[in-house]
Amino acid sequence: MQKLLAVLSALTVALATPSAAQDRWIAGWTWAPSANLGPTGAPSQPNPNDVRGPLGPSQVANQTLTQTVVLAASGDRIRLRLSNRHSAQPLRIGAASIAIGDAPPIPVTFNGEASVRIPAGAPRLSDPVALPVHALDTVTVSLFLPEATTLPVHRLRQTLRDGDATTSSQPADAPRMRLGAVVSGIEVETDAPTRIIVAFGDSITEGTGSLPSGPGGWPERLNRRMVEGGTDWRVVNAGIGGNRLLHQGSGPSGLERLDADALAVPGARCLILLEGINDLGRPARPEYAHEAITADNLISGYRQVLTRAHASGFRVVLATLPPFEGANYFTPTGEAIRQAANAWIRTSGEPDAVIDFEAAVRDPQAPLRLAAANDSGDKLHPSDAGYAAMAEAVRLDVCD
Repeated sequence: MQKLLAVLSALTVALATPSAAQDRWIAGWTWAPSANLGPTGAPSQPNPNDVRGPLGPSQVANQTLTQTVVLAASGDRIRLRLSNRHSAQPLRIGAASIAIGDAPPIPVTFNGEASVRIPAGAPRLSDPVALPVHALDTVTVSLFLPEATTLPVHRLRQTLRDGDATTSSQPADAPRMRLGAVVSGIEVETDAPTRIIVAFGDSITEGTGSLPSGPGGWPERLNRRMVEGGTDWRVVNAGIGGNRLLHQGSGPSGLERLDADALAVPGARCLILLEGINDLGRPARPEYAHEAITADNLISGYRQVLTRAHASGFRVVLATLPPFEGANYFTPTGEAIRQAANAWIRTSGEPDAVIDFEAAVRDPQAPLRLAAANDSGDKLHPSDAGYAAMAEAVRLDVCD
């Protein structure tokens, strides 16, 4: 009997204790997939002076997409997460490679094969690559798309080369353009006690208005502060330009994509939510007038995020909405909603923590507007200085 109890005790310990060889994958970089959903107005003319570069084609064939990003986290192995979530057609990847810094590209496989066909609506993880990486490393990913492929609608600065160029390094002077991104994540395997913060929101989270040559938007700047400050938190960016919390429009609503783009992110334990400015601004346009909201609607949406994220074991940080007077969809009604929502965020006690982004970027002499130094020029999106001020406004222990 004692021998049986000893065996059972040992088995219990073995089942309860993770194996030293057990995979522990965390997000090192994310890009939220999107789709053309909800009402749309007349397409705006491309801005030839857009600092992000010109718009690239929406469809490619027999060409290689290459993107370069900065990793948030460190690890001993690395793998890619590709997304075909919003397509009704399968997606064929002919070849893939990854490179760290200026090192030569390393082939990436899928179940041991160089190519893979991803079913419609599905993601796909690559095989792991034994490649040690460190937080703030620059990573270049190349995908060869041999067949006519309609790219996702959420665009990222990338280069486009003819044929299969996955085995060659990207030329330093290759022209960048905005192209739909197929890679939705780079994951790293680590045994370090690393926890992930998901920055969730719209273009002010994605980083619109920041210069491509700079450190990025507030999530990327905050991640650098977390790394250099010696914390075990790392920040990944799940912003989508134009996104709304309550309604579709520029992709799924925030409430619709919360699970996939935030709560399912590997290693994530904290959510910073900055979203709502498009919810209260877009109804100023005729095509969105039927989707006008109230402050109670927006607060109810915030409460849904809190409830769902808490049920998944997340700590939730809500950020106040920055000022937007002078933006092309500003209205007094929208401003009143913003003021009410910010007052609730600050005083309700319902979030686990609060970040006052409004206070960080507003003009002290005209508090309904961004300070001139913090304005990228459209009275809505912060400049690099504005994003730096936002990142500095976040306590390094905000998620503890």
